[in-house]
Amino acid sequence: MNKLILTSQEELIEIIQKTVEEAVKNSSPVVLKSGQGETLLSRKETADKLKISLVTLNDWTKRGMIQSYIIGGRVLYKESEIEKSLHQVRTVKY
Repeated sequence: MNKLILTSQEELIEIIQKTVEEAVKNSSPVVLKSGQGETLLSRKETADKLKISLVTLNDWTKRGMIQSYIIGGRVLYKESEIEKSLHQVRTVKY
């Protein structure tokens, strides 16, 4: 590891910014796959696909309308189940 001697806070900020920019530039989009080759969507991706808010998505998940999975502390949804839930009609008795 190389030793750096910084003379100002701005130098440190500049080094950090360059490092982060390189890391972001070199990273590829993350597409998570489950064991059977199933594409998993994040909460944001799922909400965008369904054209609903994250609050509504959370409510639907709690009600059991949409199945979610927690992997590594992240809440994920199977794309095929989201597609299926778009076409599924449920009658609710009060």
